[in-house]
Amino acid sequence: MASVLVPIHLRWSDMDIYHHVNNVAYANYLETARVQFLAEHNLDPTVEGYGQLVARLEIDYTATLAYRAEPVEMELWVSDVGTSSYVINYELRDEQTVYMQAKTIMVCVSVEHSVPGRIPAVLRQILESTGRS
Repeated sequence: MASVLVPIHLRWSDMDIYHHVNNVAYANYLETARVQFLAEHNLDPTVEGYGQLVARLEIDYTATLAYRAEPVEMELWVSDVGTSSYVINYELRDEQTVYMQAKTIMVCVSVEHSVPGRIPAVLRQILESTGRS
């Protein structure tokens, strides 16, 4: 499976005093894309007793994004799948402009014991098949 495309609908409240999407809103867009990615595979954010926690978040803002009614597109792909962690890469764009590139380092953590654990097999299979073409 290739990367995943998720439409991101901007909200008027995402704008700041400078009339562009505030940098804080981008973290919410990343979360929206991650949750949608799992939902498209019939998975919840908790898989076989393991939650998917953000251990690190990096965002590069590459162009100003102003509010508009039509959605922008978030491309999501997975890399660096390890024993208990993996990287989700993101690119927010439209037909002409890349607005943001980001990555999150995700760690599988036992909901019961609050310690990192192995990525569940069902999730690993999905992660390993979601690369960028």
